[in-house]
Amino acid sequence: METMTTSVRDRARLIGIVATASGAALFAVIGSGLLGTTAPGEPDFVAQNVLGLSAAALLGLGIIGLRPSLQRLAGGRLLNWGLVMIWIGLGALAGGQILAIAAEDAQGALLETAAIAGIPLTVAAHLIYLGTSLVGLALLRGRRAPIALGVLLTASLPLLLVGVPLGLALGDGPLGDVVTWVSTEGQAGAAWVAVAVVEISRLRSGGSPGSGAFAPNHPDLGHLS
Repeated sequence: METMTTSVRDRARLIGIVATASGAALFAVIGSGLLGTTAPGEPDFVAQNVLGLSAAALLGLGIIGLRPSLQRLAGGRLLNWGLVMIWIGLGALAGGQILAIAAEDAQGALLETAAIAGIPLTVAAHLIYLGTSLVGLALLRGRRAPIALGVLLTASLPLLLVGVPLGLALGDGPLGDVVTWVSTEGQAGAAWVAVAVVEISRLRSGGSPGSGAFAPNHPDLGHLS
């Protein structure tokens, strides 16, 4: 019975890993501009918003799947607040995508109303970065995850606050666009892909949080002492 329970947990964890990695990678790709820019009325407008909605849903559901593992690595209020902030941010992001799809053919006053309604959703979506930083701080404080992972997650909000103004200061053009992307979707996507990579490594090794290769102070991982 215990073996069966462990197998079910491992499957759920694997699903969480795949969903987190897929959602984070899609989130980063969409923000990179590789798919091109789009606007209401253009052929790919709905398709890109559907992809954005998929990214938010996958990442949100994936993090739910990884929550038990994260709680074993760094339980406490700091982690819980971070996860709540991320889910609120992803919910706002998804809401913005849904609003954009619904208002794709809107005109006049209806279009203006949709644009105004999208402002608070856009602002709230930035809670993703605050939440990611809080999760990183929780992992660093828990001393059971690789320091590099904790630092990468913790840097999310500072990178946003520094990189966006810098990107705007560089103006329109490839350099400004790259700096802005790196400080927003790029770094957040990379951080959660890294979480998935660490989790798949632990799952394959059969290690559990706080033991074996991922125990605190393991010399090969440079953990906090």
